[in-house]
Amino acid sequence: MTAAGGAPAPLRTERLIVRPLTADDDAAVLPFRGDPDTVRYLSHAALSPEENTARVRKVLAAAAASTTEWFNFGWVIQLRASGEVIGDARTWNSDAPPGVGRIPANAAMLGYILHPDHHGMGLGREAVAALVEWLFTTRGSRTVFAGVYEPNLPSLRLLERLGFRPDHYFTAAEDTAGKNLPSWRYRLDRPK
Repeated sequence: MTAAGGAPAPLRTERLIVRPLTADDDAAVLPFRGDPDTVRYLSHAALSPEENTARVRKVLAAAAASTTEWFNFGWVIQLRASGEVIGDARTWNSDAPPGVGRIPANAAMLGYILHPDHHGMGLGREAVAALVEWLFTTRGSRTVFAGVYEPNLPSLRLLERLGFRPDHYFTAAEDTAGKNLPSWRYRLDRPK
C-alpha cells in the first residue's frame, strides 16, 4: 500500500515496523551509519553527524522525486515492542544501476543495514522479507536485486535463506565504492 502523498505505508511484521524514513530519524540512524565496523560492508565509510544529515536529506529528496515508474525510498527498521530504530533500508529501481547491465523498471534494488546489537536474531531477515514482499506485491517488481560484499557472510546467508541466488560477480578491481572488495549481485525472481 501507499500512504497519502505517494509515500509507502509502514510494513508490519511480527516484531518490526518497517516504515518510510523521515527527517526526524537522523539521530536514530547515526549510531550505525556512523560506526566504522557497522558500515564496513556498505558503499560508504562511517558518516559524521553532518554527513549523516546530508545522506538523510538526499534519501528524502529521492523519495519525494519518485514517480509511479521510478522510485527510491528510504526506510527505517523499528522494533514494535519498544519503538527503537535498529536499522534502515533502501528500495529503488534505476535504468542505470552501478555495475554491469541495466535493471529494467519492473525490477528493483534493495539495500539494508542493521545495528550489530541486533544481529543473529532473525530481525534482518524479517525486515528484508517484508521489503521483498512489498516490492513484489505493491510495486509489481518482477525481480529484486541486492548487492553484497563477498566477505559479508551473514548478509550472503540472509539473502540465500530468502531464496536469492547469485546473479553477477564483481572483482575487487570493479568495486566502485573504494572498498576494494569482491562482491556479488544477488537476485530473487517473483514467484509465478
